[in-house]
Amino acid sequence: MSSTYLSLHYHLVFGTKNREQLIAAAWRAKLHEYLGGTILGLGGFPQGVGGGGGHVDLLVGLQATHVLADVMRE
Repeated sequence: MSSTYLSLHYHLVFGTKNREQLIAAAWRAKLHEYLGGTILGLGGFPQGVGGGGGHVDLLVGLQATHVLADVMRE
């Protein structure tokens, strides 16, 4: 019997207005850790979280039952 494998990965970017450098290096790691934990709490898989002072990048794996708009809202 055959089976299907589905792997959905998304690159999500959050940016500050005008990419101003508002994300201080002092608490940037805590922000990345918090966002990764949020993705885990929603049943996703944080593959990578990073970014600079003006944006945050997330590479996340989601199940087919996830709705991307709902994940982004949360």
